[in-house]
Amino acid sequence: MRLHLHYLLLDGFDPDTGELGLRVGTRQESGETAQILRLKLHLGRAGDPLQPLKRELQTHVQMPVPPLWDTGLKVIANAIEEDLAQEGGRQPQRYLWVQTQILHPTDERRSTLRHTVPRQVEILWDWAQRFDQEADALRALELYERMLLLAPQHSAALGRMTVLLRQLGMIEEMLAMAQRWVKVQPTEPEARLRLGEALLHLERSTEALETFQEVLKLNPTHPLGHLGAAQARSYAGGDPCPHLDAALELHREATLSVLRETFDYRILPAIPGENTYELEELPALLGVTPGEIRAFLAERGLPHRDTTVREPELSRWVLLQNRYQLLPMGLHWLAPTPRHLPELP
Repeated sequence: MRLHLHYLLLDGFDPDTGELGLRVGTRQESGETAQILRLKLHLGRAGDPLQPLKRELQTHVQMPVPPLWDTGLKVIANAIEEDLAQEGGRQPQRYLWVQTQILHPTDERRSTLRHTVPRQVEILWDWAQRFDQEADALRALELYERMLLLAPQHSAALGRMTVLLRQLGMIEEMLAMAQRWVKVQPTEPEARLRLGEALLHLERSTEALETFQEVLKLNPTHPLGHLGAAQARSYAGGDPCPHLDAALELHREATLSVLRETFDYRILPAIPGENTYELEELPALLGVTPGEIRAFLAERGLPHRDTTVREPELSRWVLLQNRYQLLPMGLHWLAPTPRHLPELP
């Protein structure tokens, strides 16, 4: 199937080596992204600096360099060489602008070169949105990040990046992005919700609870704020029910869905003197069949460690299943009074 050129993205310039990094994205006729060609152009040397690009395009797509790319790269190369001739021209930060440049093969309106900075931001946003809509999360993230070099307080980009980073499991990076977002929009509940979510995933329950409480100060009737606070308190061994009750009142379907599908019933700190039970003991303890226990473990979030279940977690899980009628039947279980009560945050 014939390949078509999609974009040329500048990866930056190294003033010590004179290497201008770039990549070429190609598409198949069906519109699907086919492959990425990465290469380096060497500036300040004799000969045609575009020769590596010409060779790669002839080899992989049997096409010449598009006129917009030929002209654009020459303009960029000249600008870099002028910068190099200036005092302090070897400082890498002088060339961060290179990474903000993307060239469309035929449409100058979708190329950042020769546009004002606000228009470049719009062009990069458009590219990022397109990649996002095509479920190309990594490429979208990269374009949002480059856009932030020009518009570091672009709240929509910061917000979308937290979502993509979460989807990719990059939680530390999500946390850093959410912190940036909160600084830009300190009164935006969604920013603090994302920050709290990242802290929960990193099991930093005390900080997460504080974050969700800040959300509730801004909006006391925010159901996600209550759900987040409930999860944070539960992690710490506290009572999540007041927040869960509030969330249930505010958004019943969403709350029940979270409790059935994504709520984490673990208690993170160890509780002195706690008991543990073998999984094989649970049918008799709860009055259900071994098959139902297996379903609880696989589908209902019953927390376990290898072949054992901690008594505090079992008690918490049973309490919430019964209180919110999450199972077709009620479970008969009465845990002994614990010897020590945890200090609640």
